[in-house]
Amino acid sequence: MIQMVRWCYLLTLSVWLGSVIFFSFVVAPTIFRVLSENDAAKLQRALFPRYYLVGIICAAAGILCVGWLLAEHAFGKWPALLSLLLLAAMGGTNLWLRQAVVPRMTVLRELRSPAIGSGQLPDPAADEEWKSLHRLSVQLNAAVLLCGLTLLFLVVFARVA
Repeated sequence: MIQMVRWCYLLTLSVWLGSVIFFSFVVAPTIFRVLSENDAAKLQRALFPRYYLVGIICAAAGILCVGWLLAEHAFGKWPALLSLLLLAAMGGTNLWLRQAVVPRMTVLRELRSPAIGSGQLPDPAADEEWKSLHRLSVQLNAAVLLCGLTLLFLVVFARVA
């Protein structure tokens, strides 16, 4: 059973990191090169909640796996505790981005869209807040990626897989 839990944990990390890398470096840049700005924004608004949900599910699965491995003494105490902390932080970040940041960015985008489509300048306050939230979401996504890479290092370091 331990081998199955180890495999599940490694699969969880692989799916999560793969989705972060693929979305960040392939999907998002391609969307804005291929589609108009409004269509690209609509597509991203549809994708982001699902993207973050994948991370939330992976965080929950990862926490269960690491907890199991720790209980079975199949994962060292300190690497496991650090892994649990990172998984909780990553999952919490994805939850906050999905439930708070993305909805607020959607509202702000809707305020900006009529102005952009008509050639007028968008409301400066809404535009600045949207840019600030976008910058924050990019930075947090990068932090999730770095934490995920750290988790992979811990798998190797602690000889979990």
